[in-house]
Amino acid sequence: MGDLNYKAFISYSHGDGKLVDWLHKGLEAYRPPKGVMGAGGRPLRPIFRDRAELSAAADLGGAIREALERSEFLILICSEAARRSKWVGEEIRHFLSTHGPQRVICLLVDSPDGQGEVLDCLPPALREALPPGGEPLAADIRPGGDGRRLAFMKIAATLLGARLDSLIQRDARRRTRWMTAITAGALGVAVVTAALAVVAVDARREAEAQRAEAEDLVAYMLGDLRKKLEPVGRLDVLDGVGARALAHYAHVETRDLDDEALGQQAKAQTLLGEIRDKRGDLKGARQAFSQAAQTSEALSRRAPRDGARLYDLAQNVFWLAYLDWRLGRVAEAEAGFKRYGELAEQLTRLDPKNAEWGLEVAYAKSNLGTLLLDAKRPVEALAAFVAARDRFEAYARKAPDDHDRLVDLVDTYAWIADSLNRLGRVREAYAERVVTAQLMARIVKAEPENRPLAAKAHAGELALARRAIDVGRVEEARRLVAQARRGYDELTAFDPQNAKWQEYAVTVDLDALELALGAGDVPAARAASAAATSRLARLTALNSDIRAWDVELGGRLNVQRMRLAILEGRRDEARRLASEIVASLAHPTNQKSEGLKDNLWLASAYLALGDTAAVERLLGPQAQSLVPLGQDILARALHAQGKSGQARALVKSLRERGYANPDFVAFWRDSSLG
Repeated sequence: MGDLNYKAFISYSHGDGKLVDWLHKGLEAYRPPKGVMGAGGRPLRPIFRDRAELSAAADLGGAIREALERSEFLILICSEAARRSKWVGEEIRHFLSTHGPQRVICLLVDSPDGQGEVLDCLPPALREALPPGGEPLAADIRPGGDGRRLAFMKIAATLLGARLDSLIQRDARRRTRWMTAITAGALGVAVVTAALAVVAVDARREAEAQRAEAEDLVAYMLGDLRKKLEPVGRLDVLDGVGARALAHYAHVETRDLDDEALGQQAKAQTLLGEIRDKRGDLKGARQAFSQAAQTSEALSRRAPRDGARLYDLAQNVFWLAYLDWRLGRVAEAEAGFKRYGELAEQLTRLDPKNAEWGLEVAYAKSNLGTLLLDAKRPVEALAAFVAARDRFEAYARKAPDDHDRLVDLVDTYAWIADSLNRLGRVREAYAERVVTAQLMARIVKAEPENRPLAAKAHAGELALARRAIDVGRVEEARRLVAQARRGYDELTAFDPQNAKWQEYAVTVDLDALELALGAGDVPAARAASAAATSRLARLTALNSDIRAWDVELGGRLNVQRMRLAILEGRRDEARRLASEIVASLAHPTNQKSEGLKDNLWLASAYLALGDTAAVERLLGPQAQSLVPLGQDILARALHAQGKSGQARALVKSLRERGYANPDFVAFWRDSSLG
């Protein structure tokens, strides 16, 4: 091939040959309009495609490697065949060894089943090479995408280093001139040209006025209108705001937007991500936040000392990490939260007196705590949450009427309570939950029409009810569960599409079932079990692709059904349910692991089957780090094996720490250790 350099290398599976014929011929035949920046009227030649170029090559591998190295861009045809192709993967890897991923242009042809995100459409070799949250430049000819003409122009504009809108406008003008010349003839050229010039000037002025008006409308939708709609709590209305705003930017390249428009685009993408998260569409939410993070990063790069832009970027990095955590992508979540912490520290260095930016450091510590708690490192998690709480309290004292700061403080107290519960310090965990509920009641009283705040308050009531049961305050727990039930019945009736509210409504039924089981109230337990089953079915119907609920809520419901069967004396049914739990949890497949919760449910099933040795194998190695319920289950298994000394030590430790769950008290009172 000598010194020949290629404008682009087309990497594709040969099953996409007809599509490549269209693209290859179109690019090489396309002559850019004069005056387009970076084009100079030069054609896009040569474009390399292996079938045409290498028919006479002796060494296909060597020739392809050389062509890749000499190509300025890689155009990747993203089809199902390409995603499976070994050779497409090899071409991607070799190109990336000498070029950056920003030199890859993707043409999206189809989507994997049920997957609509750009990343899901890419061959694995490219997806693995992208930085966290990154996506390549993509033209989209999937149904509902750009269409062939716009996709072609996107690719051409990138190859030319030109602005997409400039290329489209000049291309359209050229076509207009051709048609004008054909229809008007030589005698009318001067008149027609003058008329077109006047029309073009007027049209441009009108377009600029319309664009300014549209930008003002988008700013209003994402600012004042959003603030007015959020307390109402209707996701469909907020969704409409976000969709309309994004539609404004749908066919505009990021590099074609000024700073203000780019910021508005990022806000629209963030809003869409928040709505999808609340609807339970975790993958869709992650896609939106990924786009928002890219937009925010582009904006921040334009002015790296601009703290407001860095702050917006930090928010989107947080959301991405949070979604990765909920999707079970622990390593990605940890990396994302660490980067969020680094951005927070950058903000405080830019302006140490800015209270809002200083809070980002507290948020970063709190996020670190959630990861540590999830990793069963409660001592470290507690230290991180206490550090975050101290910062939040300092800011709350400076602005006692700032409800956002109080909500931050509420969340941190809740995490501290969870850490204490994990450490078995049940009295302290209950006390922290009481403080949490009191703070939340103060906020709700000041904003009685704010439904998202009300939902948060009812979630806190449920958490306090669980800690109340742990310390033996059963009547208080019943009152709190009934309160939360009324609240979520109203909220889910108002917006049945809110998956988060539906999730908590299921939790209400499960907590009611727990209370009924502890009291031995069979009719109440049956009613709560039926209600939980019905609600869980409605919840999963909202988004059948999300299975986290099947693990967290469904797993708990199955264990409670088993306990209800034992309470009713239906031993065969209890054993059947226990066997199903063991089958689903002893060898997990693709479900997101819930760690400690899964272990306790599995241990409960083993205990119901009489396999106390399996309980000891499962829980014994982590006896000191188990929550009180786990230590109770382990103690029962040890007692059944005649290991009374070990069982007695666990029971004594639980009692000393204030654990007084009615089921625990009743069992050990009636046992030989009572």
